[in-house]
Amino acid sequence: MHTKILAFHLLFASLLLLSGCTTSNPLRIPDEQWSQMTQEQKLKAYEQQAELDKARIEAKALERQAKIDADARKQEALMQMRQNARYGDLVQCVLEPLEVRYHRKWRDTKPIAFDLVRGESRSIRFRDQDERYVTTGWVQFQENGQTVSVCRNHSNNYGVSDCADLLGTTREFRRGIKKLIQVDDFLKGQIRCDLKRVP
Repeated sequence: MHTKILAFHLLFASLLLLSGCTTSNPLRIPDEQWSQMTQEQKLKAYEQQAELDKARIEAKALERQAKIDADARKQEALMQMRQNARYGDLVQCVLEPLEVRYHRKWRDTKPIAFDLVRGESRSIRFRDQDERYVTTGWVQFQENGQTVSVCRNHSNNYGVSDCADLLGTTREFRRGIKKLIQVDDFLKGQIRCDLKRVP
């Protein structure tokens, strides 16, 4: 009898850990109802909760894998586009002069040069002139080929945000275009861009 009770409690504790419900009742069962349930009913509730938690974990894993696969496909497409780029698909830019806000103070920052293919967004690192401070931002060349953005933030769900944009026609980008930009409490300076020639 004691062995049976011990086995029950071991299984009960295992289901507690698996379900992650160590501070509340499984299936959101009210305390009043929970106190009136038999041990067998409680065990069944934990088993059901564990199955739900397992399904949720598996669904999140599939979602993460789908995101990884989508990102890999996007990077592959961008790489192919770079390799097969035509004139107008690539833009090259310089941020200079440039100030970036580090720890609530504006500081002169080293110039940054970058190039982007249509639809590409990526992170860049800003360093002050003394290389004492470093922070990260994002740049993007929109698929329409008419907008280059310098941004504070990026998220997997919403893309870049808090941006300053350089807009221009293909002709303007071909001849070279520049603009004073500012992202509040983050960055201010000048960006100049033109279309990058391809072999």
